[in-house]
Amino acid sequence: MPLAERLAPLGDAQREQYLLTLVTELVAKVLKHPDTSAVVPHRPFQELGFDSLTGVELRNRLGADTGLSLPATVVFDHPTPVALAAYIQAQAAVPGLEGGPVGAAAGELDRLEASLGALAKDGSPPDETRVALSARLRALADRLAGPADTPSPSAADVAGLGDASADEIFDFIDTQLGRAAD
Repeated sequence: MPLAERLAPLGDAQREQYLLTLVTELVAKVLKHPDTSAVVPHRPFQELGFDSLTGVELRNRLGADTGLSLPATVVFDHPTPVALAAYIQAQAAVPGLEGGPVGAAAGELDRLEASLGALAKDGSPPDETRVALSARLRALADRLAGPADTPSPSAADVAGLGDASADEIFDFIDTQLGRAAD
């Protein structure tokens, strides 16, 4: 039975538990443990004894069980059984859930938010790092927002600004960025 069909009748908590159990059982098999008692859900895979080969083996077993096409780095991208179970849930197209690419994007945003929280706990990064990260986040948000109602200025529009007066530059900004004139 496809994963989405197995998950569909379950409530949120049951769905999370089902996937966590699936992941921990497969982790125990890959690591050749007799049961799941040694698999601590919040413990990183590397601390559990994973390397690149066992990571790929877990990915293959999860793919076979769930029918999902998972990247070879999935164990390192989602470094705990809990995180991996959440990622799998996001990938599963379950009616009533944000599955597929939307769910994957939401899961990645969750990971990003956690990473930024950890970065803040470790102390503020240098200004140039914060500026670079902020610019990248803005660019991603702009991609998500889609094309703006106002077209971007062309190179020809911008090229003439070198000879423009201050008033012409402010008019350009008002028309191209949608700011109202005072």
